[in-house]
Parts: sequence; C-alpha cells; structure tokens
Amino acid sequence: MKYFCHITILTLLAATALTSCKSEKKAEEDIIVERIVEKPQSKKAERMEGDERNGSTKWIGGAEYTFNIIRQPNDSLPKVENHGRTYHDNSIRLTVHRSDGTVFFQKTFTKDNFAPVLPSQFKEHGVLLGMNFEKAEGNNLRFIVSVGSPDDSNEEFTYAVMNLNNYGATSAEKWQGMETAETE
Repeated sequence: MKYFCHITILTLLAATALTSCKSEKKAEEDIIVERIVEKPQSKKAERMEGDERNGSTKWIGGAEYTFNIIRQPNDSLPKVENHGRTYHDNSIRLTVHRSDGTVFFQKTFTKDNFAPVLPSQFKEHGVLLGMNFEKAEGNNLRFIVSVGSPDDSNEEFTYAVMNLNNYGATSAEKWQGMETAETE
C-alpha cells in the first residue's frame, strides 16, 4: 500500500508538472498587442500671442509723430483653416499721435481691409500677422502689413502696403518688394 501511495503521488505530481508546462507553452503562443487609441484632435481654435510695437518718426514740417501698433487675436472674426489646424484671426489697432500728444489717427484693421490686394490663398487661409512702420514719405506714413500662416514652422506669407495720408485716410496696395537704392 505504501508503494501504491508513492506511485499515486508521483503520478499526480507528474501530471501537474506536465499541465504546468503545457500552460506555459500556451502563454508563449499568446500574442500581446498594445492597443493604440488615437486622441481626437482638438477642434478648439488656436491663437497667436498678442504683440505691441511703438515707434516715432519725423513727418509733416519735421514734427515728431509717435505710433503704437497692437496685434490681438479677435474672437469676432471668422476662424481660419491653415494646414489642417484652426486659428483665430487677428486684428491690429494703429494709433498715431501728434507731437503735442493728441491723437491724429486711430483705427482697428482686419485682414478684410487688405483683401483687395491679397492673393486668394491668403484671403482664405491666412491670418493678419503684423504691421510695421516702414517710412514717412511726403504726405504719407507707409506701413508694411503681413498676412499668412500663423504656424511658426511655416513660412507662407505675403505683404501689403498701407499708406496713411496727412488727412487721416488710408489706402492699401500690393507690395512690390524691397526698394533698392540706385548705385552709380
């Protein structure tokens, strides 16, 4: 009987060991795949940071005129789709002060103010990027306006010229590129 018990116990242990080995083999056959879940892209429109520029120039009669240019994202403007992303367009407020500190001109500009001189791709997919003073020339203050992709890694943009005359009227024209000085 003692011999029979030992054989029974050994048989049970061997069966358990074989079962364990088989389950290990089965575990090796299982393929574990990590499930990748794509995060839905945010439909929230992105914004450029605000920007402010100040400067001054001698203009009519040699008087000092100062200007302040403030760019801000504008929620009331239509959103712009650019390279698969949605952006808020910007508005730019230009204020020009006379030498005595009084306001000569103040207006908020949007991309629509320059639409007649912009290529269609920038009217549709560009945002108002900036405005910079270029020069005082005759009866005009000349500003360069840029419209294009708000993505810093993308260099798609165009320029327009905005002239402000001594009566406070503005006009936009196509930018003709850098002016070159005549050399002899």
